[in-house]
Amino acid sequence: MIIENNKMNIVQESRRLADFILKLNSFQIIQSKDKVEFNHIGGLYTDIVLQSGLNYRSVVLPRVQRVLKLFPEAYTVQAFSVLIEDKGLQHVINWNHPIKLKRLLTLLDFSISNKIDDCNDLRSFFSESENRNKFLRLNGFGPKTLDYCLKILNFEIVAVDRHIYSFVGMAGIPNKDYQETKMVVEFAADFLDVSRSSMDYSIWNYMSQRSKRANPQLSLID
Repeated sequence: MIIENNKMNIVQESRRLADFILKLNSFQIIQSKDKVEFNHIGGLYTDIVLQSGLNYRSVVLPRVQRVLKLFPEAYTVQAFSVLIEDKGLQHVINWNHPIKLKRLLTLLDFSISNKIDDCNDLRSFFSESENRNKFLRLNGFGPKTLDYCLKILNFEIVAVDRHIYSFVGMAGIPNKDYQETKMVVEFAADFLDVSRSSMDYSIWNYMSQRSKRANPQLSLID
């Protein structure tokens, strides 16, 4: 009974969030066709490892672009690993802090162990729920990183970040844990008949623009 009531509350709050969005004149749905999809393991792994807790526009994106531009051959796990052995990971992604370097190397080892070599392999791997649980057992990789990776790989999903938490709060919906917040936003997307990834990016864009208007000196942070 408690589980059923919780599901009902989530559905009701999703409807409430959808109604809130419909009343926001400045809210724009940005369709998923505007997304960039990765087919380069080196760039993708650099992105998902660095993105947590860092300014995306000024810190993460330049390093992802560096990998894509300077090392186009590193589009597979094998080629990226060879590149790292040759030039060093610090040089390849222009990053020195040991924690994120260790996480990226852990991700490469995980990929090799699970026979993942390119982005198509990774998409197929994540199509199985048990494989997603395997990923979550890696030290330093939580639900948000998993969902962020899935979103880049073109899965229809919401990756809950601080912008989404704030937006849901603006709608008057009580604070929830990661999974429940994710369900509320995804079901709201279903109510509005838009893709879940489009909803994710549209909320990010709205909240980023709102922050920028409130404080022009504030950089956009993912």
